[in-house]
Amino acid sequence: MWFKQGWVVYSNNSKIRELGVEKSSFENDSSGAVSHKVAVQMARGARYKSRSNVSIAVTGIAGPSGSEGDKEVGRVHVAVIAEDYFIARRMDFGDNDRLDNKRSFASFALRLALEVIDREEGANPEKFDSTSSKKKKSVENRVEDPDEEDPGLEKWEGVISWGAEKKTVAQTLKKIDLSSLIDWDE
Repeated sequence: MWFKQGWVVYSNNSKIRELGVEKSSFENDSSGAVSHKVAVQMARGARYKSRSNVSIAVTGIAGPSGSEGDKEVGRVHVAVIAEDYFIARRMDFGDNDRLDNKRSFASFALRLALEVIDREEGANPEKFDSTSSKKKKSVENRVEDPDEEDPGLEKWEGVISWGAEKKTVAQTLKKIDLSSLIDWDE
């Protein structure tokens, strides 16, 4: 099976609720929704919830509005996770119309996914073969925390540790006070 499932998580609340993105990622001091940090967290949540080998997350400003501060229309952050390896890159496509930006974002995401899959398959051909009975190597000693990376970099790359006690997104969401996400005055 090539495609298991997908999510459209346009609002910050849906990113938190559906994919387990940390609420603190959207606070004033953080990088915001259009950032490597959020893209990696979205990809991590999607990979874990879907139990797939590869996940792709895209967060950007397609336009025609939505730019703020140093984030202009046409900026996108894409994260791809393949097994334990992740890469996140930023690209600025400029002030195109919304449709052109969406097409550019999707093309960029798919090219990045192919790059990651090629790299991982080359490093370990059995890794993506579901019939392989070989055990995967432990990566506990090679951990790079994506939340500790410099947000100004255009490219993040590293290894994600899923830890000994794998928590499901549902378990993670139990820590989030969902009632705080609801505007009770509406």
